[in-house]
Amino acid sequence: ETLAGGPGALAEIQSLEELKSSEAGLTKGRLLDEWRQILDINYWPIFDVARRILEHVPTSHSKPLIARLGATADSLLEKSLMRSHDLTGAVFQSLIVDRKFLAAYYTTPAAAALLAALALDAQETPSGQPWSDIEALEALRIADFACGTGTLLSTAYQRVGQLHELAGGDAEALHPHMMAASLVGCDVLPAATHLTASMLAGAHPTTKYTQSSILTVVFGKQEDGRMALGSLDLLDPQGEFDIVAITAKAAGGLGETDQLTWRALPHSSFDLLIMNPPFVRNTGHEGRKLGVPNPMFAAFKISQADQKQMAKRVKRLTEGTSAHGNAGEASIFLVLANSKLKPNGSIALVMPVSLLLGDAWDKSRRVLADGYHDLILVSIAGAADDESAFSADTDIGECLVVGRRAPEGSSRATFVVLYERPKYPMLGANIANEIRRLIAVEGLRRLEDGPVGGTPIHFGDDRVGYAVDAPLPSAGEWSPVRVADVSLAQAAWQLTAHGNLWLPGMEKNALCALNVQPLADIGGEVGPYHADIGSKTTQVPIRGPFGIERVRPGEVATYPVLWAHNAKEQRPICFEGDSHGVPLKGLTDDEQYVIDKKRARVWGSASHLHFNRDFRFNSQSTGMQFTPRKTIGGAAWISVSLPSVEQEKALALWANTSIGFLLHWQHANREQSGRGRIGVRPLRTLPVLDVTVLSKVQLEAAGQLFTQIAGRDLLPMYQLDKDDVRCELDERFGREVLELPATLFAKDGAVDVLRRKLAAEPSVRGNKAVD
Repeated sequence: ETLAGGPGALAEIQSLEELKSSEAGLTKGRLLDEWRQILDINYWPIFDVARRILEHVPTSHSKPLIARLGATADSLLEKSLMRSHDLTGAVFQSLIVDRKFLAAYYTTPAAAALLAALALDAQETPSGQPWSDIEALEALRIADFACGTGTLLSTAYQRVGQLHELAGGDAEALHPHMMAASLVGCDVLPAATHLTASMLAGAHPTTKYTQSSILTVVFGKQEDGRMALGSLDLLDPQGEFDIVAITAKAAGGLGETDQLTWRALPHSSFDLLIMNPPFVRNTGHEGRKLGVPNPMFAAFKISQADQKQMAKRVKRLTEGTSAHGNAGEASIFLVLANSKLKPNGSIALVMPVSLLLGDAWDKSRRVLADGYHDLILVSIAGAADDESAFSADTDIGECLVVGRRAPEGSSRATFVVLYERPKYPMLGANIANEIRRLIAVEGLRRLEDGPVGGTPIHFGDDRVGYAVDAPLPSAGEWSPVRVADVSLAQAAWQLTAHGNLWLPGMEKNALCALNVQPLADIGGEVGPYHADIGSKTTQVPIRGPFGIERVRPGEVATYPVLWAHNAKEQRPICFEGDSHGVPLKGLTDDEQYVIDKKRARVWGSASHLHFNRDFRFNSQSTGMQFTPRKTIGGAAWISVSLPSVEQEKALALWANTSIGFLLHWQHANREQSGRGRIGVRPLRTLPVLDVTVLSKVQLEAAGQLFTQIAGRDLLPMYQLDKDDVRCELDERFGREVLELPATLFAKDGAVDVLRRKLAAEPSVRGNKAVD
């Protein structure tokens, strides 16, 4: 009825014989065959449903249905779903009403194949036994506590069966036990868990089983008043965990049961946790964007009061862990996975790429570094936002995290960057096999090797990405991530770790020394977060002491503020603030006293130098800028103060050179293509030129250059290789201030190559076409 447009379209059902004898029936049959051939979906049950309906639909109703099928075919082709047998999961996740709160994004089959093949080594089971060992496989426990429609869990099960059969075993004989005890999936959506059970049962559809461990978990306020958190209730090892175990009736099971409780899912009991958890954050910004105070718990029309209680319960359960509110729900699921793994168990997670780059994820990175070895971290260099994710239909950059639990942890990891998301399951699995082979047999190039590139990953004659072995720093972002040309990351590492200017194309014996230090270490004082300055509303309670208003033409602000981005007007390094702070008035003397103290503190942070905290590489021109008058920072620009104005001018110039931008780009959270975010805290650790040790002569040279160049327009950063002003700035600052060799700035020299490489990076260009 859905395909036919409602009951009315099926009201006049003709006999199949009559339909076949008519010209219209033959036409519909030919169109159906063409649709099937275009999509190559002979094995899709949904096609049979469509065929049977249309064979019985009167001719008068056929045209709109065929048109709809044609539109559907176009959509499937456009989204590459004809390459997947798992159409059900792809369609289901787009139909979820509360998707924005559940963050239910479908892992593509190719990405699932890549992740499962990385997690399940062909040489041995997760417990270290041969794949032929039946007892080892019966003891195996694999879980997905956010299973959705089961793509990851079923892909992992498929690989287990394949590896067992390749070792001489019988996967079908193991099926009843695997369904009953080995494969655990949890989700808050009953329809999703039914689909998961069906997909798992479909591995051996004629084999009966008596129990399933696919669980629908309760969520929200229960009849007894308890606030249920879905799978996150598993964080409490002694708590209750209400579930309904799902068994696919079509596979010969026993229907729905209440056999399995939380007691069957204790801590430290799983060999493999494979998940693509939700990424929702319960932060104020996320809540305002979605129109709810606690979006993590807003599904199923849960009241705001209950959302608040659920948030409090999660906070109690995660106290003292690596979970972080600004990192969101995914960081909580990492805590859950870590608690449920056996010693030597493995994780295989689809996570936001912010896990590797974001400030809020620092403790999560420490959990991985201190508690896991054999870490493999996979990201995608993709240009557009939807090309940098392993899930379908999301614009959040993602990464794959694979590792094995170990008390000694690891000081290094294998970083893999793919040029694009794999399109086919076979490609995903083969990429994983090649990664494993390169690690085991050939070894990998290291991040410390200098700007020579990584170890290429091939699929046939095609180069699909690279791998590199890199150290894991004790704090800050992990690299390289979403870097298409790893020589850039290697050059940045040399600068930040050793102060070596060693750019791609330079011989090691020609490298130059540069004094690069974290901004805080050279005395850089970073201004306040914009919410502590003011806003365009005067909501209570008052946090910032100013209301922010645009400066009118000819107006002179008492408290000038550089608040917002305006790419077209903010092309040069030097420009004025765009707004002014209007001091707020308190309702009481005590409130006014607090506001006055805050105003004095914020005004004391005013500076000439400001940092672009949310740098749009593909539209904006400057990473730092200079205001002629001391100005307060804002939502888009963070004020930075140095001991002298001369040093601030020198740093503004440095930050807009290609070398300065390399370090900015490398340090930024590149979750979204064409953009790099660096907040107040990570700004303090941004590697910059130590302008405080420049000589008087060098500072004078920088001042003269600033006077001559700071008012000239620069092109957007993604065009830095075509920007004559930027090229002049690179050469003059390098030669006149830093006294670097002239050969570095020659045509096709090292700095010229650096500009071209940066401009070609997908995360710099975003969706801008290559010229």
